[in-house]
Amino acid sequence: MLRSRVRRLVPLVVLVTTGGCFATRGDVRIVQSDIAALRAELLRSQLAQHEALIQNRQMLERTGDSLSKVSARTVSIQGDLRGELRAIREQILQVQTLLGQSQATLARLRSEIESRSAPPVAPPPAGTVSLATSAGGRPTSPTVVDSMPARAPGPNQLYTDGRDQLTRGSSATARIYFQELLTNYPTSDYAPDAQFWIGESFAKEKNLPAADAAYAAVVSAHPSAAKAPTALYKRAQLMLQQGNSPQAKQLLEQVIARYPRSDESELAAEQLKTLR
Repeated sequence: MLRSRVRRLVPLVVLVTTGGCFATRGDVRIVQSDIAALRAELLRSQLAQHEALIQNRQMLERTGDSLSKVSARTVSIQGDLRGELRAIREQILQVQTLLGQSQATLARLRSEIESRSAPPVAPPPAGTVSLATSAGGRPTSPTVVDSMPARAPGPNQLYTDGRDQLTRGSSATARIYFQELLTNYPTSDYAPDAQFWIGESFAKEKNLPAADAAYAAVVSAHPSAAKAPTALYKRAQLMLQQGNSPQAKQLLEQVIARYPRSDESELAAEQLKTLR
């Protein structure tokens, strides 16, 4: 409509400007009316375009706000998922620890059953006098029979007793059993776990340097043991408790590098994200 008004107005304007003497007042009024209508039409068009621009801008702002909210929600969900995964892995470690306690209890019960199933042989008390008889049945000179020495407990019994004492809260007594196991049976299958629980006993007492040294001994003396990645991860946690973040990062990176398939490796990777 605006274009048609412009086409119709152009000849009249040319006529008025080039030969005003031939234009009547009616023609001038028509031109003036068309110019006013054209101005009004242009103004309405500009207002409509301005309104459209405002609406588009508002739509873009709403879209940007929606995208920002979606992005923030996505980040929040990712953080929640990381936290839940970390909690699940920590629960798995706790279950593994409980399983280890159950295995120790079973081992203790097995040793008790074995000891009860064997026929008891009571040695004669110390200083017992035994009378030997001759061929004719007459007693000869008395002989003093010494009692037999008690057999030292094996690694299974020492480990079981140490775990029992640790469960009861007797950390110092538990360490005595574990240390005796390491001294008398250094190549036993229980040796790595005994060393680990020595570290746990010190940790319960808040003796962090001693606990760190005990955990480090697990990794250095038994690097392929099942408790080795746990001990290394525990060292990193001790460093964090003491505010030594750089050392904690190094230990967490060692967990990932040396034990990439362990549960502790995944925990270390998640924790490193929060420390960087």
